[in-house]
Amino acid sequence: MSEPFRVTRQIRFADCDPAGIAYYPRYFELCDGVVEDWCEAVLVERRVLHLELGLALPTVELRATFTAPSRLGDRLDLLLAVHAIGRSSVQLSIDAACGGEARFTIDCTQVLMNMAEARSVAWPDEWRKRIEAVLGRQSPEAGS
Repeated sequence: MSEPFRVTRQIRFADCDPAGIAYYPRYFELCDGVVEDWCEAVLVERRVLHLELGLALPTVELRATFTAPSRLGDRLDLLLAVHAIGRSSVQLSIDAACGGEARFTIDCTQVLMNMAEARSVAWPDEWRKRIEAVLGRQSPEAGS
């Protein structure tokens, strides 16, 4: 079985408060970048999604659990797992760890939408197949 989508990101100066601890809103930006990378790997580049197809993938639900602080220079291993796919939605989680120590988990639901009409649209068949393939390949411990 293949593993969920993984990336590593370093906590930079701009991500931290004056004490050198990662400022939690920056985690949301970091995770949005992970979703963008996943989207490009599985579906299409965000530039194409927005500018050529007129589609977007906004977050409609978000829950975060913070386990331990991250500090300037920490390298976070971020693991994105797909938990479910609906008509136009996808449920994702992103688990972050540094050196094997859990730092945070973000669970979110995103919905594919037509930007001009501001309404949800069904996943194109090919994209649905790709997401379902990812969902089917993930190891059982992913996102648990």
